[in-house]
Amino acid sequence: MLKVLIITKKHLYITLGIIAALIVGILMLVILTKSSETFSENYKYAYKKITAEEAKILISKNKDLTILDIRSEKEFLNGHIPRAALIPYNIVKKQYVHLDKNKKYLVYCKTGKKSEKIAKTLSNNGFPRVYVLIGGIEKWNYDLVK
Repeated sequence: MLKVLIITKKHLYITLGIIAALIVGILMLVILTKSSETFSENYKYAYKKITAEEAKILISKNKDLTILDIRSEKEFLNGHIPRAALIPYNIVKKQYVHLDKNKKYLVYCKTGKKSEKIAKTLSNNGFPRVYVLIGGIEKWNYDLVK
């Protein structure tokens, strides 16, 4: 009888080990397959972070895309993405309600930090198609308008 208890206990440890390994595996899978899109269960919409290469393609394929440069006027005049409209960060964060929610927006700044804040604000307020240039204009390796 003692031998049966030891075997049962051994099987219990093996089963618990397998279950623990499965849980760890599932957690790793979830972490490793995380998308670059930023979603929140609290909000209906999301924004997507895209590379300069993806942004270039997006711009070329979407003539109705609105490109928002949220840097200062001085930075804008030193060079901006073609077709970009200047709306400095301090203005757009207060005046975004005047933008058309039915349009697609590509938002960029110098490094991508402020544009991500604006994209989050837009998406949280019902703008369904908002894109952020990862790394901002510093990562844009294409022609600029001066």
